[in-house]
Amino acid sequence: MRAALLLVFLLAAGSAPAQDSELAESLVKRIEERHAQTTDLVADFVQSYRSGLLGRELVERGEVSIQRPGRMRWEYKEPEEKLFISDGHTFYFYVPEDKQVIVQDQDEQRSLAARLLFGEGGILDEFEASLDEPFEEGVLRVRLVPRKEDAELEQAYIDVEPAGRVRSILIEDIEGNRTRFRFDGVKENTGLPDRLFRFEIPSGVEVIRG
Repeated sequence: MRAALLLVFLLAAGSAPAQDSELAESLVKRIEERHAQTTDLVADFVQSYRSGLLGRELVERGEVSIQRPGRMRWEYKEPEEKLFISDGHTFYFYVPEDKQVIVQDQDEQRSLAARLLFGEGGILDEFEASLDEPFEEGVLRVRLVPRKEDAELEQAYIDVEPAGRVRSILIEDIEGNRTRFRFDGVKENTGLPDRLFRFEIPSGVEVIRG
């Protein structure tokens, strides 16, 4: 199956046969190009977190909306309602049940997942790319390893469709913790309204500023 997908990728790219590392780098560039040309996207997501120390796994589901150059809305629906919004300048994390919202200035240094989804580029300057065996049909898997030691990230696996659309992102840190985002029902360039990425702090909630 991977061989067939690689052939599809090579034909679409008009490329000659290459080493796995070159194909992996080509896939990363295709991801960056596709997402850089996408003004916005909306998708259902499943986020799973597995603790390396405790071995427990937490699975959450919801809907994510992204608008370039730096706006995000992660609306968690199961098992607990939560809302994470970035308006491009400020992060808001709101948990209605706790009646609490955390407010932080947005750092210019984005996470790897955000950089991939925004198509910001420069991934290959910081990561070595190689191909790995995918866990499901219809995708290719790229393994990214930091070129320099990273205190927060040991390696990442990106499942990508041959056209360059990200299907899932798996991140592992040096303590063995694993965070995976899977995206389904992706819709691109839908003209998302700006109001989705604005957050008004509800009255009566505790505000914690980071």
